[in-house]
Order: sequence, then C-alpha cells, then structure tokens
Amino acid sequence: MIDAIKQFFDTRIAGDEKETADTGQHRLQLATAALLIEMAQADNQRHSMEFQAIHDGIMEVFDLSPEETAEIIELADEEAHEATDHFEFTQLINQQFGYDDKCRVVELLWRVCLADAEMDRYEEQLVRKIAELLHVQHSEFIAAKLRVQRAYSAASHLADFDDYE
Repeated sequence: MIDAIKQFFDTRIAGDEKETADTGQHRLQLATAALLIEMAQADNQRHSMEFQAIHDGIMEVFDLSPEETAEIIELADEEAHEATDHFEFTQLINQQFGYDDKCRVVELLWRVCLADAEMDRYEEQLVRKIAELLHVQHSEFIAAKLRVQRAYSAASHLADFDDYE
C-alpha cells in the first residue's frame, strides 16, 4: 500500500541507526503528504488552491526544497489513488511521532480543506476521522480549524486591502 513511500524513506532517509531531528521531520512529511492528497480529493474535485496549500504547507512546515516537495507529493498522489483507507498512513504517524506533530498534521489538513474557501461536508468528516485516528483531542482539532480560518481570513482581508491601493 504505502510501499513507494516506505521505499523512498528507506533509500533517501533511513540508514543510520542514529535518527536525527531532520529524519523524523522527513518521515512525518511523507506520511502527512499522503493524507493531504486524500484531503484534497475528499470532495471528488482537484482544486489547484488545495494542491498549492499542500505544496506550501509541506515546504513551510517541513523545510524541504521545491524538488523534494514535488517528488514527495508525486509519490503521495500515487499512493492516495491506491489507498483503501487511512489507517496505514495514520498508523505510521502514530508509531513515529509525538502529540504536537500529530496536531500539526491536523492543522495542515485544515489548511487544505479550507484553501478553496469552501468546506464540503466530506472534507470536514475526513479531517475529523483522521484527527480521531491520530488521537488528537477535540479541543486541538477545533483550535487548529480556528487558527487556519483566522489565517485565511487575515490573508483575504490583506488581499482586499491591496486591491484598494
């Protein structure tokens, strides 16, 4: 199922017994990318704004190069098409990462969900389901949603302000 992601990890990231902070971040990014692709397709549409949110979020949060980001998104897109459920992705995240990183994943999911300024009921259900699978508390789930809504609202107001100049 997530063989391509595991292979990418094994050949590019794993190796030493010693794990660095960067290694952990890359592994989180790999599992997260597949979930973000699933999020972007939850409403059965592929909006460029949602894929831009995936790209920007991965680059920003995980500090990857544009080339690494593009390669990982491509792998994640292939895996998302083959996925039958989200358990394998969330299981990998649960095994490897702490609570704060799981909360970051939920926030990235909200960023993708709200990128097109429309929230389909299936998108919200998917964020909720993944948050539950990641054992993220409901209060953190809501807090992440509110942070993203405020950020998008502020960005929208700034864009409106730029139109008047």
